[in-house]
Amino acid sequence: MNKIIEKKLTIILLAIIAYFLFSISGSLKESAKYDSDLRACAKMKAYLNDKELSNLFKEEAAFTTEVEVKYVIEYCKKLTQQNLF
Repeated sequence: MNKIIEKKLTIILLAIIAYFLFSISGSLKESAKYDSDLRACAKMKAYLNDKELSNLFKEEAAFTTEVEVKYVIEYCKKLTQQNLF
């Protein structure tokens, strides 16, 4: 009888641990995407005064953030404003 209870308890504890691990994994993925987007926006803003490099880094930021090129500047503005608070 004790072995059955131990097995059920073990299964329940393993399920709880797995749930928390998947939860942490999802959170880390979101955090990595956010950091990647911020990095791409920072590169784009660093070369904003140079016409040739500006277009190149704008396209790179659009590719990284998965936002259209014409909207990437607005996306970066919102992202950096969100980061300030």
